[in-house]
Amino acid sequence: MLEFIPEKVDNIVVLNVMQTSGPTIPPVSQTQTALLDSFVGADFVVGVHNWLIGTELRYLIFDLQDEKEVPNDFLEELMQLMRRLRIPFLFAGVMDRPRATLKSYAYLTKYPVFKDVEEARAWLEQKHPEYMRVNLDNIQFGTPIEMVRSRLNGKPGEDGEDLASDADE
Repeated sequence: MLEFIPEKVDNIVVLNVMQTSGPTIPPVSQTQTALLDSFVGADFVVGVHNWLIGTELRYLIFDLQDEKEVPNDFLEELMQLMRRLRIPFLFAGVMDRPRATLKSYAYLTKYPVFKDVEEARAWLEQKHPEYMRVNLDNIQFGTPIEMVRSRLNGKPGEDGEDLASDADE
């Protein structure tokens, strides 16, 4: 499972993307595994949306430097959120496969992909300095953004079992 952990770097907010083991929910089939992964990605995006609204940030910088496997559906959900919110979503440390997903959404026509967080910060400071003038006091740094789990609850397995039931025990 992926987590977003806000960190303060040179007075900007960077979301470190971390892979964690998360709750074990035994899928019945490979199709259910993909379905579950999709719901988890969407739930994180809802969590990011809610967190972003609460913080009043006008940008997001995602640090993917330490992650080799970033699910395509996860990035797709982020692209949809970026389109709805109409704020810069900047990505640093992107590998080839996630870069191809970003390219398929025409992301690269609007924003560059950055080698590292410092490069993203410099670009943001040059292009949109007004976005960086936000009070960061209400952001809890170092703590993962809470995932909205309601979408997992009640998703039945092929045999009618609740896939989320083991996660709550």
